[in-house]
Amino acid sequence: MLLPLVLLVVPASLALYTSKDDVVELTSANFQSRVINSDEVWVVEFYAPWCGHCKNLVPEYKKAATALKGIIRVGAVDMTQHQSVGAPYNVQGFPTIKIFGADKKKPTDYNGARSAQAITDSALAEAKRVVSGRLGGKSSS
Repeated sequence: MLLPLVLLVVPASLALYTSKDDVVELTSANFQSRVINSDEVWVVEFYAPWCGHCKNLVPEYKKAATALKGIIRVGAVDMTQHQSVGAPYNVQGFPTIKIFGADKKKPTDYNGARSAQAITDSALAEAKRVVSGRLGGKSSS
């Protein structure tokens, strides 16, 4: 009887983020409604739990999520569970970070440093473009 219980616990423990983090778990069931249909800017990491670079990013990504809380949404997609979410965005390696801002159909690829400061700077720059566009200004994207 203990074996089935252990098997249920193990997959959950492989996730890099939990409900206690400021990183929103995004899935094939909620990605469209939470990110694409949202007016908010989202920073989304596409990751695999076994990926060493993804594991190394976790502390900085959590720090960025906490710093951006209430300003910009930060989420993560476990691609081992929800591959269909990343397919339209050409996610081929891990971690891949994309910023969904003014044009949700064409998110911005994040290729900067893997630090909370660099991630937040890019997210805030995209938020500025969104605000400028809403005010009728020209977007620099």
